[in-house]
Amino acid sequence: MTDSDKTVSPTTLIPAGLSIVAATYGLARYSYGLYLPDIRADLELSIEVMGIIGSLSYAGYLAATIFGSTISGITGPRLPIVLGGLCAASGMALISISSGPWLLGLGVLLAGTSPGLAYPPLSDAITRLIRPSRQDRTYAIINSGTSIGVIISGPAALLAGEEWRWAWAGFALFAILATIWNASLMPKRRAGEPSGADIPQLCWAWLVNHKSKRLFMAASLFGISSAVYWTFAVDLLVTSGAMGSGLSRAFWILIGICGLAGGCAGDLVRLFGLRRVFSSLLIACTISILGIAFWPDNLSVALASAMLFGATFILITGLFGIWSVNTFNDRPSAGFGATFFLISAGQLIAPTLAGIIAGAWSLHYAFILAAALCLLTVFLKPNQEIYRMIEPEG
Repeated sequence: MTDSDKTVSPTTLIPAGLSIVAATYGLARYSYGLYLPDIRADLELSIEVMGIIGSLSYAGYLAATIFGSTISGITGPRLPIVLGGLCAASGMALISISSGPWLLGLGVLLAGTSPGLAYPPLSDAITRLIRPSRQDRTYAIINSGTSIGVIISGPAALLAGEEWRWAWAGFALFAILATIWNASLMPKRRAGEPSGADIPQLCWAWLVNHKSKRLFMAASLFGISSAVYWTFAVDLLVTSGAMGSGLSRAFWILIGICGLAGGCAGDLVRLFGLRRVFSSLLIACTISILGIAFWPDNLSVALASAMLFGATFILITGLFGIWSVNTFNDRPSAGFGATFFLISAGQLIAPTLAGIIAGAWSLHYAFILAAALCLLTVFLKPNQEIYRMIEPEG
């Protein structure tokens, strides 16, 4: 493939995009919650320490998002996507050999940087390589790659059993393969274009305006509420007696399978509008969090919660992507990166806060707070209806 921005078929871009999102988001970032009980027991760490280490993943993402979004507009999407894949592979390799909190924390931090580097530039790749009429669906399907990673991590945990290190070593190998694939496909800087030419310069006034304030506030609140679930749902269900380690793997796989519904985000927005879909999904997500907050010892409620959270989380992140690119369509990866930066800013504080609440009272209260913040996000939906990632001119 050349760097002349030729239109390509979604069937060419989607599989590669899915693989890198699965490696960086589904495995490098979100699998920590699934393996938390095993790692905690093996390394003999407290829940407060595990919460702090969980926050490191989001700290790495915050720093990487700024870098990835900025250089994508200068070098093209290929470089940050490849760097993201390499961070995922090296971070997960470190996790697989960790013997204490320091090496584990470093691995989680490095793995957490990977989606911040690789994910925002995918919006640039989509807008450069895919015809406008197919961009919404292409983005939504690639975004569901998180679910594929989650689905992979569940059977891997079942196969590995107590040998959780082997699972993380396998994840690192998967990330290397995904990185090689994307390196051969993603575009670099346009031929003959000066670095950074014809793109808006990033500044506070460009990012924060009357169109983006609600978007950014909603992203922050959703980040807090979702991170509590990703980090501590399995631990809450295992310690409450609702499921053993085997069923907890099935719970995680169910989240991933239902998350594949996220590929419908673009179609739902086109049919019903972002405001209505956004509100409905956030209410459903709130119900999923409240379910295990009040009935953590009920297996049926736990499985229903997994299904609902898996589907709504991926769909909602897809909606944030469509909303952000619509708001910042002159530089998609920058606005996209800023939005997901704020989602992760909320996710950064959530595990540590939830760990503190759990240590002082119980995890139930952390989940109730998360549900309340998720419901509050409903009131920050867009002022005007949105039906396309990039509205046609005229």
